[in-house]
Amino acid sequence: MSFVRKTHPLRRMVLAGAATAATIVLLLALKPNTDPALAQADAAPSTGLTADASLSASPTASPSASATPARTVGKERASSSPSPSRSASRSASRAPAPTRTSGAPSAPKTTSAAPTTRTVTGATAQTKYGPVQVRITLTDGRITGATAVQSPSSSPRSREISSTAVPKLNQETLAAQSADIDTVSGATYTSAGYKQSLQSALDQAGI
Repeated sequence: MSFVRKTHPLRRMVLAGAATAATIVLLLALKPNTDPALAQADAAPSTGLTADASLSASPTASPSASATPARTVGKERASSSPSPSRSASRSASRAPAPTRTSGAPSAPKTTSAAPTTRTVTGATAQTKYGPVQVRITLTDGRITGATAVQSPSSSPRSREISSTAVPKLNQETLAAQSADIDTVSGATYTSAGYKQSLQSALDQAGI
């Protein structure tokens, strides 16, 4: 009993030491591996390095990434936009050829034919005082001239009547444009022969 009593304080020290060791082990087990401040301090440099690495990596990657669209867009623009030579040739082929105009206006061409003139002589008409024959001139189917090739002239009186009556009969023919003319007073036979020969000439001319 005396031995037990002597060893009892030692036993309590051993138990106390064991309890203290167990408490320290338990605290060490529950305490995080690293201090939060130290962990943040350690994490900050690593994050900075990562950011720097990402930033340093991004410039090297971004130029290639940005250069590829730029080159692609440039190629697309170059392929889509026609070359100047092709556009110029197309515009030149589409543009109408300029027409040359002379400074002075050209004179109008006249296509009208020259007037047709012909002379027709009628048949000789026999009268009491002598023959009468009329000749007419036609221009484009119109009587432009009339004259007596033959007229009564067997006596001075006949020549006097003819010289007065024939000019009047010629004027009547031009005015009437036919054989429907008036008889000259005092030259009935001469006027009748003139009308007969005039109608023959008009028949030949087809008027």
